[in-house]
Amino acid sequence: MLCGRSKQFLRFLIMAVSLLMLVLQSCDKNTTEPEAPELKLSSGVTDGLVSSWQTIHSVNTMGEMNSLLSDGPETDEGEFTGINSVREIRTEYAKLQKDLRVATASRAPGMIESEDSLLLFIDWTDPISGVSVRKALYYNRMTGIARYYEAIYQFPTQLRLAYDSTEIKADLNFTLDISTDDRFISLSKLTLFKDGFFVRKIEAEAVATDYDANNQVTGATASNHVWYGDQSRLDQLTQTLEINPDESGSISERLDYRDGTFLEKMINFYPDYTGDFSETWRDGTHVSGTFDRLEDDNHAQVQRTIDFPGGYLLDKIQQLADVTLNSADSTTRVLFNEKLFFSSGRLDTSQIEVTEFYENGLKKTHLVGARSDGSVADLLVTAFPEYQDLDGSYIGREGYYSLIHAILYSDGSGELWLTVYLSETAYQNGEPPLVSIYIHFNPDGSGDGEITENANKYTVQVQPNGNMTVHDDQGSSKTVNGY
Repeated sequence: MLCGRSKQFLRFLIMAVSLLMLVLQSCDKNTTEPEAPELKLSSGVTDGLVSSWQTIHSVNTMGEMNSLLSDGPETDEGEFTGINSVREIRTEYAKLQKDLRVATASRAPGMIESEDSLLLFIDWTDPISGVSVRKALYYNRMTGIARYYEAIYQFPTQLRLAYDSTEIKADLNFTLDISTDDRFISLSKLTLFKDGFFVRKIEAEAVATDYDANNQVTGATASNHVWYGDQSRLDQLTQTLEINPDESGSISERLDYRDGTFLEKMINFYPDYTGDFSETWRDGTHVSGTFDRLEDDNHAQVQRTIDFPGGYLLDKIQQLADVTLNSADSTTRVLFNEKLFFSSGRLDTSQIEVTEFYENGLKKTHLVGARSDGSVADLLVTAFPEYQDLDGSYIGREGYYSLIHAILYSDGSGELWLTVYLSETAYQNGEPPLVSIYIHFNPDGSGDGEITENANKYTVQVQPNGNMTVHDDQGSSKTVNGY
């Protein structure tokens, strides 16, 4: 089995590889031209937008690569997606176990006479952080069931959380003073966020299905339901998980949009550390593939095919990721190859080579990629505990030189800054950039941003399908596609 640090690095590394590969793409799809008046955009703006969207779009592949290659049916989606692993269930259950020991330390089991007794109640505010929490523990001597409640109802002003509550149920087997026969039954969580945040509410539930000889949870089913804020094009995310003791299981997701469309994903994990997956995008694009995970032999591979609907210039994309982990020193070798098939018969290919190292205690990954059309990219990604920081450059086939900086947060959102120069020589000579682009993007790849070109300023709206609509203050617009 992988150590936690190796898993964290592998998740990060596959995200970064996917990000760089998509930055190297520059294919175009047929799009419907907007109504007149049409905005005239320079090639520098168009080049920058394509590079920006490819970077944003790559974040979408991160979650799939993470779950496929390392964690199996357990996922690690950050703080905004509810319950996603047996590890999280055990962490939550430990809260009940800790307060149960406190509540029963000075109380004999025979002293509990009522059918449903309150064993512990705490309402406390931390004078330093300002966090306010309320806890309660109940025990029903007729059923042997304990119920634990914890609600945090006041947070520091800089946090986005407004309210977070958890209810945990456990079967104590009618023995308050013996913990070895206790079993977790279920938990439910409710998380509310402050007004203006892109997530409004999360509800999560988990139910145990399997236990080991020590009554520890080894299998469970879980569901997560996320509601997004009114300012988002997303409406809600529904996710269900099945996690089995033999490493098998499944993940099913549906992401609904406010316009009535939706995106569906399904991943199946098998006991031999292999699996398959499928997706259906909002525009009818179909994704399918297979994978072989790292756990059994320190070697992983993903084969992924993206089939586009008719009428697109791009027919399909074939991707192959090959990962080898050296367990002795936790170094990883990754090769990522991609083939882009166009309806015209044209074929483009890409390949990325990856090296990783530590600097000042931080994991850093250097990625160098090249495309058959002459495009090259160079990225350095630094992994921090709460986010990933990316810096790099991209030279397109027409010679434009772009500097890319991005911050990727644990919930799938992020910020991207991109500057476009006439050439690498122009940048090295200190010439000013031709175009500057800023985009804040959501977990689904949509986003909003600003473009500056000399005295001209534009706004841009990014759709998950790659369509980026640019507007000026005169009412003119133009749509650029990021493929």
